[in-house]
This record gives sequence, structure tokens and C-alpha cells, in this order.
Amino acid sequence: MIPVFINKSQIPHKPGVYQFKNKSGRIIYVGKAIDLYHRVLSYFHGYPLGVNVTHTRGVIASHLRNEIASVETIIVESELEALILEANLIKKYLPEFNVSLKDDKDYLYIKITEEDYPRVITARKNELKESLKNFGPFPSSRTVRDTLKALRKVFSWCSNAHPRGVNTNPPRGWNRRACFYYHLGLCPGACIGKITKADYRKNIFRLAKLLEGKKEKLVSELLSEMESVSRQQRFEDAAKVKKTLTGINYLTQTNRTSLYLENPNFLQDERQKALESLQEALQLPKLPERIECYDISNIQGHEATGSMVVLTEGDTDKSQYRKFKIKTTGKPNDVGMLREVISRRLKHKEWPFPDLIIVDGGIAQARAVSTELTAHRHPELVSGSNLEMPKLVRHDKMDIPVYGIAKRMEWLYSPDGSIIKLPKSHPASKLLQKLRDEAHRFAITYHRKLHLRSVIPSETRNLMTKSIDFSLRSKLHGKILDKPE
Repeated sequence: MIPVFINKSQIPHKPGVYQFKNKSGRIIYVGKAIDLYHRVLSYFHGYPLGVNVTHTRGVIASHLRNEIASVETIIVESELEALILEANLIKKYLPEFNVSLKDDKDYLYIKITEEDYPRVITARKNELKESLKNFGPFPSSRTVRDTLKALRKVFSWCSNAHPRGVNTNPPRGWNRRACFYYHLGLCPGACIGKITKADYRKNIFRLAKLLEGKKEKLVSELLSEMESVSRQQRFEDAAKVKKTLTGINYLTQTNRTSLYLENPNFLQDERQKALESLQEALQLPKLPERIECYDISNIQGHEATGSMVVLTEGDTDKSQYRKFKIKTTGKPNDVGMLREVISRRLKHKEWPFPDLIIVDGGIAQARAVSTELTAHRHPELVSGSNLEMPKLVRHDKMDIPVYGIAKRMEWLYSPDGSIIKLPKSHPASKLLQKLRDEAHRFAITYHRKLHLRSVIPSETRNLMTKSIDFSLRSKLHGKILDKPE
């Protein structure tokens, strides 16, 4: 049962660190999670997700639940940042249940050795002597080792205790061959003199900055260096710096696989959040559970086609897709073709009505769709090609919000001429881009099939398919000549 002091609406579905506090406000447990909402609530539905429960551990976890009086969460950008923050908070506050759940000597640290060519290794508390820097303690040994594997692909280091630097004489008995990790691209070649001591140590100090949580400062330094070496036309060095920046970006982004493993409903939750953000951005009267998107494809008016793709509860619903062979003749007119498609779609009363319509285009396209909706809602207002736009009636099911989405994916155009600009990182932007691209793909695929049929004579098509197995030919025929709506 969820305690009354837990406000579920205040706990986000985001990566971060959570702190349990007792009645006196003292932190008694610190943990990290890819999805804070599911991890925090799991403590009150039994044992936390992913915890291997022994009898002793189970008793301690039960005591922890009884002591919790409040919860505080800190949102971060990635699993790596959550790992670093968790370790820093445990080190600072020494929460009693973190200590109880695991013997202090069992915690793992990341140690940078105090050598000319420092190594990056894992160590226990009693092994931290003679270290240049150390980070921890980290509750999960597996997470630390997996993190170091990922870090080494960006900031490579040598595992040998006595690597040989550039212009240095190797010690007696030194193996001059490259180490195993060099061949994997995980060692910069300090073992065979491929890198200077200064460059090697600079790389290690950059790694240390990331582990200290100074990502912004590190990225700023790397951008300045890349600009500097580019001005000097040292393009190979600039490419190396860019590769490091790309690696840092990868390391500090949210791991969607981990999100899914921790929360099997992750994809559904993501779609729900995207729909909710879209409803908020467009100020829709209800959640857009069914969204229809339309696109027109043609070459100077020839073999023109229209497509309707559908999102149901945030996911593509291909069983609801429809294609239209344009019947409008004369001068190519995308707006006129779009009006035809919408008019024909609205005649199908058996199809569910959408909560939102998106069209590929700008204000003209959005206005054309809105005009057709009005014409079907109030046919008495139609006078030739002129149409008066009545006031919207929210209870009328034909009153469907319409927006155009053009090449600037984050710009939405309303029939009244207003523009809504969404940041590229906005969940709704990604959803709409996916929808628009799918509508374009579906329309152009059908257009190409019709175009192929028009340029290849039927006799030639028959010859092309005579040698094909009958069942396969039937499928091919159906795909090329399938009947549009």
C-alpha cells in the first residue's frame, strides 16, 4: 500500500536519485533508478525492482519501509550521472540502510592509480592507498564494471603497470609488443610508446572530470580545443576531439534498454507522455487517442495519390491506413487534392473520427482541411467555391482540431494563421515527425506503384510475371493493383 505522504504525481518517470528520509528529516537510504516513479513505488509493493532478496536483506528492507517518512528525488540526464550522484550522496551522508544492506568493505570504488601512466581500476576501500583520485563508494559492482567498459571506449587507458611512453627506455625485461587492449582500441598505445605522457595524463584527467560530474565544463573545454586545432588545420586532431565529444554524449544519454528492463511498460508510458505533451501544447480539449495524418504525392499532377496514416494511442495502427487515388484533373494543385481526400474520407461514417488531424503542409493545407470539415458540418453554408467559416462547436464530433506540419518539423500551422513552435527535444515534436514521415512514406509508395503501372505496358507486366510462381504472382498483383479507397 502506498503511504499517504507519497505524492505519486510528484515522482517523475525519469532517471535520477531518490533519498528516503525518516521523521527527523535524516537521509536513511539513497538509491538510483532509470525510472524514479517505478523504483520508488516498488518499495511499497514488496521488494524493490531488481533486488536479489536474502532473508537478512529482506528484514532490513522491511525495517526501511517502516522508517520512511518522506521521499526526495533528484532528476539527472543519464544513468552515468545517476551513478555518480548516488555515490557522492552515500559518501557524504553515510545513510544507515545503505550501510546495513551491504558491508562497507564490499562497496566498490573506481581508482585512478598514482603512476606516470595512471591506470583506471576497481578497488575496495582497503585498496585505495596510493591513488591519484578515487570515486565511490558504488553499491552495485556490476554497474561500476559495465560503466568502466563504456568509459574505456571513449577515454582509453593502459592496463599495464609499467607502460612505456614516447622517448623513454623500456625497463629490463619489458615486453615490447602491444597489449591485448591496444588491438581492441581500448589502449592508446602507451605500452609501445604511441602516446606521450602529457597526452596520456590529459586523457585520464578528462575521464576524472566526467566522474566528478563536471560534464559541462569538460564539454566546453573540448569544444574550445576542437575549434583551436581546426583553425590550425590539424584536422586529424579535431576529428579525435569530436569523437570524444560524441562518446561523452552517448555515455550521458538515457539508456532506453535499461528503461525497458526496469519498466516493461516503458514504451506505452513514453507514448502516453508524448500524447499528454501534445494535448498541452495544442490546448486540445481531450487526449488525442486517434490522430490522422494526410499527405499528397505526385509528379506534376500525374498519378497523384493521397495517404491517411493513423496513430492509435500513440502507436502506428497500420490496419487503419488508407490510400486514395486522386480523381481531380487539371492543373496540379496540392491543396485541391487534399480537399478531395478529406471529402472522400468524411463520407466513410463507419471509420472512427479522429481527435486530431495533421497534414503535410502549412497554413493553406490546414485551412483546406478545416474548410472541408466545415462543409460537411454545415453544408447549407456552401455557395460555389466560397465558404463562410462558422464558429466552432465543441460538442460537434466534426469539430476536429487541424494543424499543418511543414519542413520545419517543430512548427505547427493552424488554419487561423497562428504558428506553434515546439522545441526539437519536445516529446510531441518527435511524435509528429514520426507521423509525418510515415504519411509521406505511405503516399509515395503507392504513387510509385501507380507510376510503374502507367509506364510499363500490361503485356510487358504479364511477361515479367509469367515465370513467377502463381501464389507469389497473386501477391505481387494485389500489391501493385490493390484498390484504393
